Amino acid sequence: MSFTSLLIDLFTPQVATETTDGQGGYTNSWVSGTDFYGRLSGLSISESMSQDKETAFATHRLFCQTGVDLDPDDRILFGSRVLEVVGVQEPSNSNASDHLEILVREIDYDL
Repeated sequence: MSFTSLLIDLFTPQVATETTDGQGGYTNSWVSGTDFYGRLSGLSISESMSQDKETAFATHRLFCQTGVDLDPDDRILFGSRVLEVVGVQEPSNSNASDHLEILVREIDYDL
């Protein structure tokens, strides 16, 4: 079984944009990018991921092929779920890697 055959779920990346509201202020909105296939995996309750010198808490790890353009503070839509990107890693830390591991935190807007 190949790695790509495990990427069965469709995700939509989104980037925050700021536009003028015509009255001297700004409005924030989200712009969707190109959908991509991946696989979402939950992290254990004791697992936390460290990014640079700050600790970024993640609830899930998303596996996808390289070429997906995501940065921290972007977000990903997965059906009705919203995932905030907290980090993007190449697992082997080399250019030869065939996939990315994206650390995300699920956002619950109903709290």
